[in-house]
Amino acid sequence: MSPQTGNIASQPKKSVIHPQHQTAQATAGHYGFVPFNNLVVEKTDIAKARAFKENKGREAEKSDTLSFEGFLEEKIAIMRNHIEKKMIDLPQPAMISYSGPLEGNPHTKKGNRDHLFNIDIIGNPKSIADAITIETAYVITKEHYPDLDLEIQINSIGDKDSLARFTREFIIYYKKNLNELSAPCRILFKKDPFELLNCGHEKCVLIHNESPKAIAYLTEPSRVHFREVLEYLESLSLPYTINHALVGSRNYCSGIIFRITGIPKKNKDTIPTVLALGERYNTVSRKAWGKKEIPAIGAALLINSTGKATPKRKKEQDARFYFIQLGYDAKLKSLSLIEMLRQAKIPVIQSLSRDKITSQLAAAEKLNVPYILLVGQKEAIENSVTVRHMNNRSQETIPVPELIEYLRQLP
Repeated sequence: MSPQTGNIASQPKKSVIHPQHQTAQATAGHYGFVPFNNLVVEKTDIAKARAFKENKGREAEKSDTLSFEGFLEEKIAIMRNHIEKKMIDLPQPAMISYSGPLEGNPHTKKGNRDHLFNIDIIGNPKSIADAITIETAYVITKEHYPDLDLEIQINSIGDKDSLARFTREFIIYYKKNLNELSAPCRILFKKDPFELLNCGHEKCVLIHNESPKAIAYLTEPSRVHFREVLEYLESLSLPYTINHALVGSRNYCSGIIFRITGIPKKNKDTIPTVLALGERYNTVSRKAWGKKEIPAIGAALLINSTGKATPKRKKEQDARFYFIQLGYDAKLKSLSLIEMLRQAKIPVIQSLSRDKITSQLAAAEKLNVPYILLVGQKEAIENSVTVRHMNNRSQETIPVPELIEYLRQLP
């Protein structure tokens, strides 16, 4: 699967993946993310960002650190490329990766780019897309910060109805307690009520702790989605906490929000550093173009370039295995199995976004892979994988603890 080349006129001047991000890209590639070289923030993207209702009077500051408010123009640029069908040659739903901040992002200080590695999934509304994004971001961050203990902080503001209910109750609550807030917070409330969640003023902390929580106002579909994402994280044994103060960008966030923080293993008293941010941005297509919502989720990882390129990696062998899953329990198993194969340096192709076995088998046959790894309800319960030999259609069921050795011995 070669990356899409796109129209030469719209190509950015720099390489799509910065040399310092090659290791991150190798990991992202194992999870299905393909470098996409069609991304720059154009003037039309900036104009659409200014037209967002919530964006009026609330501009992101130029910064070298991660900020949810610094990516609106980039999300619009990504969605523009999708709407213009420039991602049509990619496996669908499109899973893309690129170095950033993007050329043309007005919130980035001039001359300081290529310190972010980005992954996005466009066109997949399911919880598995959130899980793939979080898992990939976590694994890459862990690889690049081995001396830090990492934690995933996650929240959900849900769909439009969820957010409307939460916002209404949130504002009512703070109006009742306005006189108890510090003077700066009273001013902040008038500008942006949600910014109060980031206040650490001693006088305000107790009030913040008792304020309405977004997850309490989720509609049933949003609640189920959030529960499934948490189940994926638990199945992967990833360290996470629910952070009620995470509300993402009010310009475009619509669902899951997460960040990955790290503290030195040798100094647990240090203030955690934010190393990655991610959120759903399903509403961008509707707000920018008046079209129906196109589901999307993305993450930005703080991987600063040092001027030194990552040492060249040995060329990986072509994937000989296509991973197929059937059912929710199988999906829960799938990400941990794919990570196990990555650690064993066994390339695998997957399409976890698909549910039907016919479409997954068709994709495997189109790629002409010699082996299929299949996990269904039975395999998920028995902790096994069925390995199908495509040349003669024979198959064997292998216990997961024996899988790596078995695959290595295949001709």
